[in-house]
Amino acid sequence: MSTPMPAARPPADAPVAATVRAARPSLRLIHHMARSGGTVISKCLGCMSGVVLLSEIHPLGTNHFNPLIQAQRWYGLLSTQDLIELKARGRVGFGDAIELIRRRAEDCSQRLVIRDWSHLDFTGVPFVARPAHRLLTAEALGSRFELRQVCSVRHPLDQWLSLSQLAVVQGRLGLAAFLAGYRRFAEVATGIGFQRYEDFTSDPAAVMRSICAGLELKFDRGFAERWRDYTFVTGDVSGSRGGGAIRPVPRRPVAPDLLATLAANDDYQASLELLGYRHPEA
Repeated sequence: MSTPMPAARPPADAPVAATVRAARPSLRLIHHMARSGGTVISKCLGCMSGVVLLSEIHPLGTNHFNPLIQAQRWYGLLSTQDLIELKARGRVGFGDAIELIRRRAEDCSQRLVIRDWSHLDFTGVPFVARPAHRLLTAEALGSRFELRQVCSVRHPLDQWLSLSQLAVVQGRLGLAAFLAGYRRFAEVATGIGFQRYEDFTSDPAAVMRSICAGLELKFDRGFAERWRDYTFVTGDVSGSRGGGAIRPVPRRPVAPDLLATLAANDDYQASLELLGYRHPEA
């Protein structure tokens, strides 16, 4: 591994805050909750020229999705010998691992994007018993990187209808707990800036252009032809329901009592207002 060159010394009259910002390398993060269309959006982003995307990365989730292994197997940014040597040194810190991958990507003129495993922070089931309701990945990396962040969201009703069908959450996640986490994510997303999955399915190019602008990445319109074949991602790699095409997804059937329960939930109503969604008619 090459030794980094010392940074150039800033002018004596440079503002302290500006000097600190300049000394930190940029890192790009995209956040979304489970079953909100994040996988297909990540496929579109990851297949763009100049992008290296690590998928569902989180300091509490490295036993499930290890950033070093993804960087080695998917992109060849580390060799097998690198992994052996890192393992011989003992535990590698989360931030140290991300910085190593970022430098290797930069050496190849690539920009590293971290797809955050935000599910652990706002829903958790079945991996985390009590989600923090904060972006722990961003907190773990914010002191050493200048973060560029974007969020994507989906209507809470449609997200719940999809998430509640997963065997790993059935019997473990109640609607109220989901909506509490969803509201906290909506609050965070509003502060960072967000794109809606529904807008993405209607106009993928426009939304991907906005995501690239938020992450300070060069937009690559060729993603539209390449995203289906991009495999360096975790999650439901089939993308949206629609035979491999990006298009609006019809809402699943909704029981009237579920609609009534949602309408009476304060977290749900607050989330709709924050993200600009409407409650569907019965």
